[in-house]
Amino acid sequence: MYPKYYADNTFHYQTDGWFSSGSANVYEFSTEALFFGRQDAMQRTTLVPLAEHIRATGADPAGMTLLEVSCGTGRFHTFVKDNYPTMSTIASDLSPFYLSKARDNVKYWKSMRAASLDLGGTDKTGTDYMQCAMESIPLPDASVDAVLCVYSFHEMPEGARLAAVQEFYRVLKPGGLAVLTDSAQLGDRLEWDRNLGQFGNFNEPHYRNYIACDFGAMFESVGFNCGTKYVASASKTLSFTKPYTPKGNSDGNGFATAAAANGNGNGKAAVSAADLEISAGAGGHPLVAGDPQLN
Repeated sequence: MYPKYYADNTFHYQTDGWFSSGSANVYEFSTEALFFGRQDAMQRTTLVPLAEHIRATGADPAGMTLLEVSCGTGRFHTFVKDNYPTMSTIASDLSPFYLSKARDNVKYWKSMRAASLDLGGTDKTGTDYMQCAMESIPLPDASVDAVLCVYSFHEMPEGARLAAVQEFYRVLKPGGLAVLTDSAQLGDRLEWDRNLGQFGNFNEPHYRNYIACDFGAMFESVGFNCGTKYVASASKTLSFTKPYTPKGNSDGNGFATAAAANGNGNGKAAVSAADLEISAGAGGHPLVAGDPQLN
């Protein structure tokens, strides 16, 4: 069940990796300390494209199903619940210890915000839980309206990221939304470029590849349309939509090879000089194919 990259590394020297209740119990404190108290604010940027999508489509949140992959302790998931308490949600993670913590956090959210409501789902919270890798999501095709992924891609090798993006496309309904929030990349804040890769020394073996990875090209390769980009402090948020009619560059199911995804036939991310020429602090503008802001 556990990919080698996940099981064999204690990312940012987290005690026990992801495999103990102790790790789950200290995670939020350690990451808030790492980000000097900015983590919650940066993560909440994920909610902006979700709100924009709901407004633009006129969707009723009560009729939607949202999947958060790699939900960790569920803290961000409670932010989703704050804004959309009647939305059906699924919280997934590979760690049973973190999923247990997520369930506790969502139950606490319900006791504070919706104590009198039966929202369905586990513990009447409107949320269900799945232990799975995002590269292999045990849900039917076209079964969810939105997929959120927060602070995970920088800890995955590039091939695993592509497999995850393929799964996002598969499980999304036509017209559905995918939102990716993670570390800023090269070019997002030009003054940081010289030292940005140093975070890779913090037991983050895939980080240097991550900061140069072209996610606009990767998501487009499986059929997504690019949406918006926000840069918030040390994080960035990208949004993508699954079109109602599959694009010609996918097989109709949203699958593509790694070579096709990267557009260069060698399985590596293609990053041009133009990709690095991004105004510091840019955010919230529409993205189009070929826009260097896609990175």
